[in-house]
Amino acid sequence: MIEALTGWLLNYLLHSTVMLGGVWGLERAGWLKHPAWREAFWRAAFFGAVLTASVQPLTQVTRVALPELWAPVSQQGRPTDVASETTGESSATPTAAPTFTPRPAERPAAGLTVVADQAIDIGDESMLRRRELLRDGLASVLLSWPLVALFGIGLTLLRWLALRRQVRALPVCDDAELAQAATELAGIAGVRAPTLRVSPHWASPLVAPGGQVCLPRRLMRTLDGQQRVAVLAHEIAHLRRHDLAWRLAARLVSQLGWLQPLNRLAVRRLDLLAELACDAWAAAEAGAMPLAEGLYVCARDMAAATAAAEGRRGARPMPVLASAMAAARSPLMARMDALLAGSPAAGTTPARRRLGRVLIAGGLCAVALAVPMLVIGKAPRLNVDLSGVGGAFSSAFSGMKVTRQVMISNGVERRVNYSGDLEFNADETDVVSLDDKLSIMERVDGVTRRIEIAADGKGGQVRRFWLDGDMKLIDAPAQAWITTQIELVAESVQGSGPRVERLLRKGGVEAALADIGKAPESMARRSRIEALLESGPQSDDTVSQLIALSGRMKDDFQRRTAFIALIQHRTLAPAQQRDLLSLVPTLKGDFDRREVIVALSPQLANDAGVMTAWQQAVRGFGGDFDKRTAIVALIDEDHEATPDRLRTAIAASGMIGGDFDRRTVLTAAAHRMRGDAAPYAATYVDAVGGISGDFDRRSALTALMDETKVDREVALQILRASGAMSAGFDRAELLIALAEHLPADQEVLSQYRQAARGLSTHDRGRVEAAIDHLTPT
Repeated sequence: MIEALTGWLLNYLLHSTVMLGGVWGLERAGWLKHPAWREAFWRAAFFGAVLTASVQPLTQVTRVALPELWAPVSQQGRPTDVASETTGESSATPTAAPTFTPRPAERPAAGLTVVADQAIDIGDESMLRRRELLRDGLASVLLSWPLVALFGIGLTLLRWLALRRQVRALPVCDDAELAQAATELAGIAGVRAPTLRVSPHWASPLVAPGGQVCLPRRLMRTLDGQQRVAVLAHEIAHLRRHDLAWRLAARLVSQLGWLQPLNRLAVRRLDLLAELACDAWAAAEAGAMPLAEGLYVCARDMAAATAAAEGRRGARPMPVLASAMAAARSPLMARMDALLAGSPAAGTTPARRRLGRVLIAGGLCAVALAVPMLVIGKAPRLNVDLSGVGGAFSSAFSGMKVTRQVMISNGVERRVNYSGDLEFNADETDVVSLDDKLSIMERVDGVTRRIEIAADGKGGQVRRFWLDGDMKLIDAPAQAWITTQIELVAESVQGSGPRVERLLRKGGVEAALADIGKAPESMARRSRIEALLESGPQSDDTVSQLIALSGRMKDDFQRRTAFIALIQHRTLAPAQQRDLLSLVPTLKGDFDRREVIVALSPQLANDAGVMTAWQQAVRGFGGDFDKRTAIVALIDEDHEATPDRLRTAIAASGMIGGDFDRRTVLTAAAHRMRGDAAPYAATYVDAVGGISGDFDRRSALTALMDETKVDREVALQILRASGAMSAGFDRAELLIALAEHLPADQEVLSQYRQAARGLSTHDRGRVEAAIDHLTPT
């Protein structure tokens, strides 16, 4: 079914491209000058592509098979022992299940020369992966085509019904003169007299479903009697030509072939040609000049309504499915020129019409017979996993819990669904009993495997195995895969604790470490590391091996969680801290790096190598916030801030680019000095010099004065820092704050007055007044 549907869509795309492109070429070459001929050819090409693509399988002999479009990459490149050729009838040849041996490079076919600078491997994995991605992308587009088409067709029909209901709600026109004109024009056109309705919303006349004509209230008040009759004649011409039905059919075909860009061109051409034909008939019945004047007024009102709608909510656009006299994309000047110039838009002779029908029918037959038919060899089976839905209903009616697990990592996709509880054997390699059903699916390297284990209601089990959608017997390779998957499920259900305990009993820590190294997923490895740490205190050698195993995980979250578990397990030795800090830059996200460094900060050793590794890790942050948080954690209240830590934190503030974050670090360091700033004053002031803004400089220096004792050395360092500030408000405020802490030292007072020079007279007076208590009267 899928192969036939996809093949029809491909053939429609080919036929529509040939036919619409051909008509466009004839039009550009000037061979379709008469509007009636242009409309006939565009309509035949637009709708005929659907007909020829549908009829072609009944008449087509020449077919182009596309078997490799869907075949897995692992099978496309596999050499075969028997070569088969597809002729008029399609044949299905059973293929072997995919193997996992590397595909040898194929020899070039006769007559094909491969030119390269060096030896190449045609079976390169990256080339196969790109080919597989291209195949999957094309398959997704083709298989999604009918779904999108059905959605578009349904939406179009809903809009049609909504427009019909909306028009029926409009008031009926009570103009007797206009109703009489409509009856007369309908009699001439040979159609039933339409119901005239007045629209207060739309700016252009239109023909709506049900043979009803909607006339804008404003337009009817603006036009005179003859112009109104001409406009009405144009709308009745649409009824005469059944344009509304053609328009609906065109929209449905456009939705069906939504991938065909030429369909949009064809719809625009058909809309324009329909308007020209209606203009010609209306001009013949009511006059060209009144119709041109009415068309101009209608277009003017449309432009005004569009401009007004852009500035208010709730404005109603013109319906897409209605045949409007002045649509937004209608070429007004071309239509008015055709009216006033009297171009040959009228009908052709009967003989020419018969000739045109014969030519069009012959062209459609030629396309159906001449264009090769595309045939899809084998489409991929659509595997719709409804186990989650079934499990939801099962849990709703039976009370059983439903568990769903989805893991997608490093090119491996695994989905596990089960209902109720599972019981495993002692080795956790098999399911002993289950309440309902267990389903495991794994997709790796383009190969999909699935196992389903279901309770038979008699205490037994029913097991079924699929490989790439085909049910297979459970042989030795399949059983090995099933055992591995059940081990992973058991670990996810029961945790890694029982597994690690069993390994410790059998082979000790070495067996547990080996099992951690063989974990296929980062989550499983992290879980086993945590279980081993929870089993009891571990030796330095074991912790070092666990740090190395954690660093090899590819998932940042799992790696970060494992690092923090190791940090919380015990105080790491300096060598272990250096190893762990060297692995922090391998984490891609600043958040994960920051969390590890913050967790390690309380136990960082006062070791030069450790501090160097810590600084290197902090320097790798991209954001100032993360740097600031990591540095502040080094001197946090929760642990002792040693002099070495304080000096390291103050120096590390130079890694921060933003003034606010740098000032925050220095303020925290000043608070942790515990009143004794003398050993750090020079380093602190040097760090303040890296701040660019005077406000943040003043705030950092003020924090130093507020949190510590200001002696002679500290005061001189603060005065040195004030010299780098501009002679303004912030320097004056800093000096005034310093005056409260200044010792009665003449050298310090001299430096203080020297720092006040350059200030404004007012600020300098304030600064001098602040030290009056230190100056003899």
